[in-house]
Amino acid sequence: MPAPAVKGPRRARKVGALGVLFAAALAAFAVSPALADEQVGVTDNFFAPPGVAVKPGETVTWNNPGTSDIHNVNFEDGVSTTPGRRPERGPWTEARTFPTEGTFRYYCEEHGSPGGVGMSGVVHVNSTGTVPGVAPAASFTVSPSTARVGQDIAFNAAGTSDPDAGDSIIRYEWDFDGDGFYETDTGQTSSTSTSYPSAGMRTVKLRVTDSQGHANVTTRTVTVTNQPIASFTVSPSPAQTGQTVMFNGSASSDPDGAVARYEWDLDGNGSFETDGGTAPTTSRSYSSPATLTVRLRVTDNLGVASETTRSLQVNAPAQPPADPPPSMMPAPPVFPTAVACSSLKGAQRTACMQKRCRTLKGAKRAACISRSCRYLKNAKRTACIQKSCRYVARSKRTSCKRKSCRFLTGSKKRACLRKYSRPRTRSSRR
Repeated sequence: MPAPAVKGPRRARKVGALGVLFAAALAAFAVSPALADEQVGVTDNFFAPPGVAVKPGETVTWNNPGTSDIHNVNFEDGVSTTPGRRPERGPWTEARTFPTEGTFRYYCEEHGSPGGVGMSGVVHVNSTGTVPGVAPAASFTVSPSTARVGQDIAFNAAGTSDPDAGDSIIRYEWDFDGDGFYETDTGQTSSTSTSYPSAGMRTVKLRVTDSQGHANVTTRTVTVTNQPIASFTVSPSPAQTGQTVMFNGSASSDPDGAVARYEWDLDGNGSFETDGGTAPTTSRSYSSPATLTVRLRVTDNLGVASETTRSLQVNAPAQPPADPPPSMMPAPPVFPTAVACSSLKGAQRTACMQKRCRTLKGAKRAACISRSCRYLKNAKRTACIQKSCRYVARSKRTSCKRKSCRFLTGSKKRACLRKYSRPRTRSSRR
């Protein structure tokens, strides 16, 4: 069956995509166009269009072609198009004739309520058969308009307005994937958010409806990208003035490509003064103490960039501790007395005994030191005895040192003996 005939200018505004739906519904249920001066389609959670107008005595027909949810048409004045009908699934058709002028609001008992809340609509009955007023001006903002995959994007339609005095926006509907189906209904709330699982361009539509049933649509474009992930390490942290600090951004990555450029803000002034090209590492030192916010900006092979920051503390070098006052200086070590030396062993006992030798002179001092050497072994004992030889008479020093060689072994002993052997006379050489 063909679509209903268009009646005057007011019908011209309403024939479009919805006209095809109405015509299909009429054909399916054999509703005569003569009985339907205005058509309203029943979709899941929405009457299309939500506002219509007829003249007194004309009829409005609601067509449900077979929605998956349950709906009905219930007027706020208490008169149902079919008295006693409860919400039910389609297909079904209902009609109501309006003998007098007035504004008649209705709703689905399952998904709406009086006052234009939820799934609701309005029928204007007047002598001209036109909906009073004009449609609202739909408007919304997107933040950010370029987002990365998985990032929340905020949509705000608070800028939407209705030029008609007394009218208000009763419904905000959103089509986030551009398929023409408004899958997100926020009711009278003008803001919402969503994210996208993949990169690409998205056409977002907003449909707003006012309290008189006027609807308007506006669109915006959102760009979704796979941004690179910036990450870097700082070593050492904290650092000291004059110390070389290493910055390593090799942990940065890109989900759909490769990182092509590394830029650094190493002095924390907000300007990326160090361009590392494709090299992920850089370094620098700092001449004065400071607390810095170091930034790394990475750009992928598609020209998409992202940033990250790290905090770096630069400290002055630690000062060496000052010398304590004389009163706090540690007392010099006290060597044990001669009697106490017997309680020591090895080098400690030798040192303890040699303390007493300092009061002696000449051969007695040499003998004292030599006795103390017995608590040492091998080369240390030989060196100790040779030290004592300096206190004997000059003519006896070589013999003294030669005797010390007996505590050495092997080649060291032979070398020692040769070193301190008696020089041969001229007659012995003959």
